[in-house]
Amino acid sequence: MSTSTADIDHLGRDTIAIVRDIWDAVANGDHQGGNLDRNNLDTTDVQRQAWTILLSRLFPSAQPLRILDAGCGAGFVAFALAELGHTVTGLDLSPGMLRVCRAEAERRGVSDLRLVEGAAEQPPADLGPFDVVISRHLLWTLPRPESALNAWSDLVRPGGRVVGIDALRPEELVRASTGEQYPADVLNVLPLLHARDLDPVENLWRRSGLDEVLVEELRWINALVHAESSVHVRPMIRRLGYYLVEGTRPPR
Repeated sequence: MSTSTADIDHLGRDTIAIVRDIWDAVANGDHQGGNLDRNNLDTTDVQRQAWTILLSRLFPSAQPLRILDAGCGAGFVAFALAELGHTVTGLDLSPGMLRVCRAEAERRGVSDLRLVEGAAEQPPADLGPFDVVISRHLLWTLPRPESALNAWSDLVRPGGRVVGIDALRPEELVRASTGEQYPADVLNVLPLLHARDLDPVENLWRRSGLDEVLVEELRWINALVHAESSVHVRPMIRRLGYYLVEGTRPPR
């Protein structure tokens, strides 16, 4: 599809509103068709344990950090990091998902989790500074991931880390899992949804000016998700490639 820069800018703004409405509907239980996942809506106990192991490896509890969970959704990453002893702020564009996250925080007795409404590409400037900004299952949904990454880089202190966890996703899996929720013209302009290898992700981190850029394939997560998936989606899941990318903000 040929799209001018002006069209992308216009659709980018529309996309933010569309995505907000989609996740508000998910939070309200109103979505029809598909099986949308926003951090912990459809993962199993085994998968949640695996993600927790990964997070504890990245952010050991021995060194408490101030962390922003961008696109926090229902809060799985935020709660896992809080349980490791970190001070966490959750950012999400959906008021409905923040309401779900807040209710879960109350149920768990997590009183120090700060929740902020805002788009990942345009977070409130006064949020930081943080030691870490992390996102999970968010990068593929962003119409302008470079804007998000530049904003996140500005929110971490010098020497702080920006971490993304996501997956290279077969288009048919995305369309099957989102049902009628994401319009085709929106899916068509999500750059990292259409990435077929990790070069665009690594290049995005490097272009943002971050140092010590590292990209890691999470093959053990792939194997676990595949093993626990239903038979009819396994051919698509087989091509689902989870990855971790991170970089460090240079010292001033």
